[in-house]
Amino acid sequence: MQKKHYKLLIIKPKQYLRHFSTQIEIARLMGKRTGGVPLALPLLAALVPDNYKIKIVDEDISPAPKRFKPDLVGISMITSNSGRGYQLARKYRKMGAKVVLGGPYPSFSIEEGKKYADSIVVGEAELSWKELLKDFENDNLKPAYYSKQPIDFSTSVVPRWDLVKTKQMFSINVQASRGCPFQCEFCLTTKLFGRKVRRRNIDDVVNEIKQLPKKNILFVDENFTINKEYALQISKALKPLNITWTCQSSVDVADDPELLRAMADAGCKYIIIGFESLKSDSLAETHKYQNNPGNYNNIIEKIHKAGIHVYASFIIGFDHDTPEDLDLFRQFIEKSSLPVFSLCMLGTSRGMDLYDRLEKENRLLKDINKQFFVGAYPVIKYKNFENKKFFDSFNETVEHLYSFSQIRKRTIKMLEKGYFANEKSKRAVTTIQKIRATAILFFSYMLTKNKDKRSFFLDMISLVKSKKLIAGEAASILLMLEAITRHIKKDRKYRKVYYDELKRIEGKDK
Repeated sequence: MQKKHYKLLIIKPKQYLRHFSTQIEIARLMGKRTGGVPLALPLLAALVPDNYKIKIVDEDISPAPKRFKPDLVGISMITSNSGRGYQLARKYRKMGAKVVLGGPYPSFSIEEGKKYADSIVVGEAELSWKELLKDFENDNLKPAYYSKQPIDFSTSVVPRWDLVKTKQMFSINVQASRGCPFQCEFCLTTKLFGRKVRRRNIDDVVNEIKQLPKKNILFVDENFTINKEYALQISKALKPLNITWTCQSSVDVADDPELLRAMADAGCKYIIIGFESLKSDSLAETHKYQNNPGNYNNIIEKIHKAGIHVYASFIIGFDHDTPEDLDLFRQFIEKSSLPVFSLCMLGTSRGMDLYDRLEKENRLLKDINKQFFVGAYPVIKYKNFENKKFFDSFNETVEHLYSFSQIRKRTIKMLEKGYFANEKSKRAVTTIQKIRATAILFFSYMLTKNKDKRSFFLDMISLVKSKKLIAGEAASILLMLEAITRHIKKDRKYRKVYYDELKRIEGKDK
């Protein structure tokens, strides 16, 4: 008997506000619409039987097609786009479609989500997705679907990137492992994927990457190097693929020079490391015992020496933090050799241990608009910070440290040692991208009124001429810094939006 055919729409709602560390602005500089599309969308599409016509939509790229009338809609949500997600859910239910919510936010907001959708997928969706589709076809959707156990994950289906507008993306997400043995109070990872790390077969990962339409990869593993031997072997397997990639790691990656060399040879350009705090008591507060602030500069130096950039991530707003710690952070970055860094204000979301603690202490701003949950706005009641003053001081610190007078000092300090003088792997860059990048860099850096910015550009050219820096590396650094500073400048217009939100909340509390 012939199967009935259905139309399925899988959608990621638009995100209106973003932290300056996201890839959105560099994507736009290079003529793209977004940094990347969440892996869950094409991954779930790959598990759908052939009696479904599937559309994948990322609203940061384009709106959903008006002529496509879905029978079933899957909406993947995080905290900051949950408001838009609920709008979409209402819209498609009115059109007669069944709506399913999934992702980190709905997984820990089940009762809330049931008000807007027909069903909620909790946690990892791969095991429950087929059951959900069968129930949908029988008009018998359950209110929620739970994974009874973590999936094996030694192998994975190849995501349906053919259904995504990958030409509008800066990079493509790949996941080689799930889970993290650490238990940071502000993190959802262990709640979603557990503390046991599950790794894919290396051949399985390589096979997936070979089929990707792009060569610029972001590994979304919570900790790519948690198992050093696995990371070493997968790096060796990636070397022939001629890809450029970024990953996340803990600080101990710096203790393994063989691994760092292998990663650099395989095309790793950036390692994102959660240093989190310069204070041991703040690290202890969030259970990040593996970090030692006294070693940070040594860690950064070792990774740079391997020819890999450190994208250092920090958080301010822990209970042991005070306004003076912003000054200490400023001094640390000023003296560092970090061209790029991320500084976030401590936030929380349902499911985190931090959320549970702050809820008991009556320190949640439950009424605040969820769009502000991106790390660039105060969204909780802090122990030692008043929100408006904290917001202003945070922005002043970030703008100071990303002024080109400061950028110039830190970047030249890193580059003059010659760590980035040799091409360790080919860059995944097309001729068109090179032409576009050259034009952007010339107009942005040479036709500016900012003397520090122009001098920085000329310094970079001098480093290339003296063979302390290769041209491709110089272009990459200049583009990254141009993107971040543009993002910071653009974000100024949203400050009043946040101020108005604080006034609204304060008015309700009176």
